[in-house]
Amino acid sequence: MTARHVVSMIGLCIVLAACSRHDSVFSMSPVFRARTAATSASVEECITSRWKHGAREFSRVRKDGAVRLRAQTFFKGVTIGVSLRTVEGKTLVEYFERRIAAPLYATMVRGCLHPDDAGAP
Repeated sequence: MTARHVVSMIGLCIVLAACSRHDSVFSMSPVFRARTAATSASVEECITSRWKHGAREFSRVRKDGAVRLRAQTFFKGVTIGVSLRTVEGKTLVEYFERRIAAPLYATMVRGCLHPDDAGAP
């Protein structure tokens, strides 16, 4: 390997390291934001049920009046998250993705926004 190859490899490693993000998925802008009349608890349980069966490494954190659900997509391992909190009597739902994930996960969240069928899987 020549010195030029070594320098090229080092440059590539630096670029890859600089482009990889280690911050939380919740520090990014949400992919979508919605309000619903469904209770925060019912939306949380609906998303939990769906993600536990369709994602991996599911976690739930309650902090400062908000609930954060985090998981990784099943096949590609994209980090996804949902933040739920009550604002003016409605549940504010924010959906986050580390990078573009399969539309299935956003659809799962949107399906939990309707009070009539929020508990349905």
